[in-house]
Amino acid sequence: MTWLTKITPDLSSRRARAAFSNAGELHRLLIDLASEHLGEETMPSPRQHAGILFRVDEARTGPVLLAQSHGRLAVDRLGDGFGQAAERDLAPFLAGLEKGREVRYRLAATPCKRLGKSEKNAERLGERARPGVNAYTRPLYGADAEQWWRERAERCGLELREVRSTGMGPALDPGRSGRRKVRLHMTRFDGYAVVTDPEAVRGAVVEGVGRGKSFGCGMLSLASAEW
Repeated sequence: MTWLTKITPDLSSRRARAAFSNAGELHRLLIDLASEHLGEETMPSPRQHAGILFRVDEARTGPVLLAQSHGRLAVDRLGDGFGQAAERDLAPFLAGLEKGREVRYRLAATPCKRLGKSEKNAERLGERARPGVNAYTRPLYGADAEQWWRERAERCGLELREVRSTGMGPALDPGRSGRRKVRLHMTRFDGYAVVTDPEAVRGAVVEGVGRGKSFGCGMLSLASAEW
């Protein structure tokens, strides 16, 4: 099962404003809403276990949180005054995807290039070399970011017919102590595509695309092109 939950916050609520203040807070909120599927024991990747992916879209009335999960989220845990929630089972739509079908897509991702872990690469990025780093990455912008998405879309079973890219604010997570300093550059991709491999597309929707999935990146949304 794959569920899509739409949460429209009431920004007069202090709790809602706090939750929407950064990507880390939204991640922690969604883990809490999925807690009944996670059990009581600590696990290494609760986000992955619950299938949580999310993205914040801007509507005319303000921000809207779209969250995807394997099971239904316990939206009643939001409490009174937080906002409104609606949910939809994506399984019928995903099961109906066929080769040759035209779809609209949206993806907010953090396009980047892996540089390796040498001190030179740290210097190139204006950083200090850090022990234990497996690889440094360089953010991609503009045409380079679009090329990153074209290459991944092909692996995800999509033939892109249109790509519109929009630079977004960074995904942030200062952590509860304020010392975490996660900052990921984000680009949103929109357009039309044709399904070339339905199984690969379903896998990309369920698993997400690229890095930063705990911070609001990687959720691939599809809709019928005629909608």
